[in-house]
Parts: sequence; C-alpha cells; structure tokens
Amino acid sequence: MTQLSKLWELQLLEKYQKGIAAKQSGDQRVQQLRQLKKEIELGQDTLKKLKVNHQKAKEQNLELSQRNQVLQAKSEQISAKIYDGSLHLKEIEGSQQMVRRLQQDIQQLEDLELEKMQLKEDIKQEWQKEKAALDVLTAKYRELHGQYVKEKEEIKEQAAATARKMEELIVSLDKDLYQQYQQLKTKYPDPVGRVTRSACSGCHLGISIEKIKELKYERDVINCSHCGRLLFWDPIILE
Repeated sequence: MTQLSKLWELQLLEKYQKGIAAKQSGDQRVQQLRQLKKEIELGQDTLKKLKVNHQKAKEQNLELSQRNQVLQAKSEQISAKIYDGSLHLKEIEGSQQMVRRLQQDIQQLEDLELEKMQLKEDIKQEWQKEKAALDVLTAKYRELHGQYVKEKEEIKEQAAATARKMEELIVSLDKDLYQQYQQLKTKYPDPVGRVTRSACSGCHLGISIEKIKELKYERDVINCSHCGRLLFWDPIILE
C-alpha cells in the first residue's frame, strides 16, 4: 500500500468515524426513551394516587359499617325494651320515635356504604386499566432500551476498531506527508483528492496529462493545481 493510498484510507476512516459520532448523538431513540420514561412515571404516579384513593374509600366503608353496627345494636336494645313491658306508654311512644330515627340513620349509612363500595370497585377497575397500559409502556421501553444498548455497544466497538486502524495508518505514514495532510485538513475536510475521470474528486476540476503520468508512475507527491489537495491515483476506479 502506497503512502497516498494509506492517506486515502485514513481519510475514509475519519469520515466513517464522524458518521459514527453523528449516529450516536442523533439517535432518535434517546428522545423516544425519554418520552416513554416520562409516560411511565406519570402512569406510576396515577397508580399510586388510585391506590391511596382505594385505601381511603376502604377505610371510610369500614367506618360506616362500624357506625351502622352501633346504630343497629342501639335500635335492637330500644326495640327490646318496647316489647318487654318495662316502659310506660309515653316512654314507648318516645322509644318508637327514636327507633324510627335510628332506622332512617341506618338506611342513610347503608346507602353511603353502597356508594363507597361502588367507588372502590370503580377505582379498582381504573387501576387495572392504568396498570395494563403501564405494563405495555414498560415492555416497550425495555425492548427499545435493550436495542439501544446493544447497538450502542456495537457502535462503540466499531469506533474503537476504527481508531486502532487509524492509529496504525498514521504510524506507518511519512511524517512530512502526514503533516502536509494535517495542514490541508484546516482548509478541507477531505485533503486527499482521488483522481476519477481525469479530475480531482475534491474540486472536480480536470487534471493535466502530465500530472496523471506523474501520478501513474508515483514519481512524487502531487497536489491538485486548482485546490491544492494531495492527489491519489487509483487505477481500479479510474475511467
């Protein structure tokens, strides 16, 4: 491999390396993963709130049930006195009124219990719905994250292999030629111009017959007369 062919390969590897870096920074899956994570966090917060509301409804239902039991026991005690002959007529009438009020209160408590039971069921169904949606999001996140990590590792390996190959080429290059290449890089991203169809691949302007002959016989390092790029003779692709 000639010095210019090594420089040409180095230039291709540098371009490939930039492509890898751009791919890493421009991966749309990063944004997708961030959006999915936000949606998952919102879903988790919703489940927590539903769980709190369900527990609150459960506690309220229990409290209503206990109050109902107290009123039921009180109503039964008063009813028992009404029929055991221990009360006078006026006391019986008062006790009957009290029992009726207690029964009204008991009915109200039972209605409230039914409402709380329905609320608990509604919350449970909503929780199950939200949980199913969250499971879908979580599975999607894990799949996408797994793909991202796998490809990131592959790209990392490609970048490392490219860097090693570039280093090997740089070590094998003539120092003065490499220095000239580096100087031209301050002006062009592609300091080496491959000769195709008798033209420089950098500026696309024609190369004289004399320069092509010099390139063909590799007599010296040749620069493009128009742009100054280092010219690389590649007879395989030359047309």
